[in-house]
Amino acid sequence: MNTDTHARALVPATAALSHPGLIRIVSDIDDNGPLERHLLSRTLTGLSRWQRRQASAVGRALGLLKASTDGGIPTLVLTLAGEALAEVYDAAARWARTHHHPSDVCDFVTRVQATLALLGSARPSPGHAPELDYDSLDEPRTALTSWIRDHGATLAAQLTGASRDEMELAA
Repeated sequence: MNTDTHARALVPATAALSHPGLIRIVSDIDDNGPLERHLLSRTLTGLSRWQRRQASAVGRALGLLKASTDGGIPTLVLTLAGEALAEVYDAAARWARTHHHPSDVCDFVTRVQATLALLGSARPSPGHAPELDYDSLDEPRTALTSWIRDHGATLAAQLTGASRDEMELAA
């Protein structure tokens, strides 16, 4: 993909990957290992049953999560694409924390969503949000565009296929 194609891919990718349940489930599995499916409600507190199921379904549809049976217990594990996406989320949260975006005090999911929203938007005109150094977004932008290049085929298929409405509902 060339630079223009990457830039155009950022908008739908950032929207699809910004689902709070998806951020939480990918990050939790990355941090703590496989997640027993019956523990989703304890792990993803604050999300409704529907939101948890939707996050799991979106993660599987995008090729980020796969079901496994570890010792006879149904679990969710990250695929290689999911592991790489966890690195994108970490880079986004690190940038947001360093730049106090969107505020000095916020949680991981909010930081990731805010950074992905910046990456998915057009660069603001000079003088707009001068407190943000948009050039400093290089690390999360590079991480995201690399992820799209290496793992974005399933995402692209989902966004252009029949599941587009489901993806929009999930976000």
